[in-house]
Amino acid sequence: MPINEQQIIGQVTAADSERGVTVHLDPQISVEGLSQGQFVVVDGRSGKFYGTISGFKLGITDAGIAMNPPATTSSLVRDTLLRTAAYADCTVQLSLAEPHDGGSAPMPARTIPSHFSSVAIAKEDDFTSVFGNKDGGGYFVIGSPRDMPGLPIPIDLKKFVERSNGIFGRSGTGKSMFTRLLLCGVIDADSCVNLIFDMHNEYALSKDTEQPGQSVKGLEELFGSSRVLVCTLDPSSPRYRQFKPTSVFIPFSYLTMDDLLTVRDELDLNDSATSTAYLLEEHWHDGWIGQLISMESGALKDAASDVGANEASLKALWRKLRQLKRFNFLSDSDHDSSISRLLTELQNGRNVVLEFGGYDTNLAYMLVANVITRRIYKGWKDQYEKFERSRSEGDRPRQLMVTIEEAHKFLSGKSGIFSIIAREMRKYYVTLLVIDQRPSSIDPDVISQLGTRITALLSDQQDIDAVFTGVYGSSHFKQILATLDTRQEALIFGHALPMQVVIRARDFNDEFCNSLKNVVWKRRHDPVQDKNELNF
Repeated sequence: MPINEQQIIGQVTAADSERGVTVHLDPQISVEGLSQGQFVVVDGRSGKFYGTISGFKLGITDAGIAMNPPATTSSLVRDTLLRTAAYADCTVQLSLAEPHDGGSAPMPARTIPSHFSSVAIAKEDDFTSVFGNKDGGGYFVIGSPRDMPGLPIPIDLKKFVERSNGIFGRSGTGKSMFTRLLLCGVIDADSCVNLIFDMHNEYALSKDTEQPGQSVKGLEELFGSSRVLVCTLDPSSPRYRQFKPTSVFIPFSYLTMDDLLTVRDELDLNDSATSTAYLLEEHWHDGWIGQLISMESGALKDAASDVGANEASLKALWRKLRQLKRFNFLSDSDHDSSISRLLTELQNGRNVVLEFGGYDTNLAYMLVANVITRRIYKGWKDQYEKFERSRSEGDRPRQLMVTIEEAHKFLSGKSGIFSIIAREMRKYYVTLLVIDQRPSSIDPDVISQLGTRITALLSDQQDIDAVFTGVYGSSHFKQILATLDTRQEALIFGHALPMQVVIRARDFNDEFCNSLKNVVWKRRHDPVQDKNELNF
């Protein structure tokens, strides 16, 4: 059927503002041709209602038929009963409504349609009326409806970046693909500046896909080093044979007790070791971690006596913290400026991808992300307070989005710098893009603050429940979530879209890359490129 041809599937026979609208399907409509998550339009007396199919039910008018169903070979009897005594219903969850006169844009549905209102599969004009068809001008097409390939579904990038957001799904469902698409969208439109903690080296440079011989382009290749700065903790990694990233070093003096508490499980710090650490920080101040792990074991007895610590506890702390010695990015120098440069680049509008190279362990990832993000918190908060005093546009902080994978490692409790950002930093122009396959391990208060949620297939019931924390009508959404394909499909809902929709992600191919307006990779590979162009 053409996507602009109306297909009426039934009529409203019951409705409940909480449980949804019951639609009695026309006998000519096969229930097998419909699907959960499908976008439908209810034509009420005073206006249209937009919603999604959340469930189905078969019924019969005579219980005796169920006791003696027609023979499978008796098509005449079966067809007769289907027209007279058997029926199918579907449940529709309403989201939006607009008046028939078209005088206003669709608004949240605050009532229910009348009895016997007709219900139809949404056509292209309906999608356009709700979602628009913009690609550019602050909008970005993330994919197409599952049942209408090629029809664009754009998200509002301004709304997207002004709140923290989440991408969830079990392993292999395409979380990295959705993340890569969104990062391209916000960088291309200059909607915000990005700091990406790239634990698994996914986003900066070209990366092979699961398909043999195929790869996807990295952000630096697409947008050039003038827009994307690639930093690494591991410049000796073989992946940098033909590329020279910026090395990042962290002085031991930057590490605090808050950082150690973030990684206490990874370091196996018990309460005794933590108490000893507080003593050392009190007596030795900044740089106490570097001072301790540089000691020889024979000097620990005198050190314990000097600070009033138990010698055995101090030795245990010394052994555990010496794990940090294998991280070459930790520096004894107190004058290293690489972190300051990284923050300056962000403040000047340059996107930063921090790769971990061979240091792709939870200990390195959590330690570094925590150290850098604490400085972002202070820098952006100070800048906002300066803007509040001056009210000069030149002092307004630049909108910043911090992307973190394995987000539950940072957001499992109410303390910690990432939890503070998720709850408090929106007014300071800092938001998070959290990526995780275990949302049930994230603090519910944090999830409730997420503006837009992109949810691929999840298996664990606790994870499913967590994704819909604070969402009205979540039982309907959970049923739709269970129908997603195992790759590249997601249920998207929240602040950046008018209503929930099931989409299939755009393919990250040359056609997509060509559609971006501010990429440099085409000029890089063009043999007749302008000789005056900057050599990125």
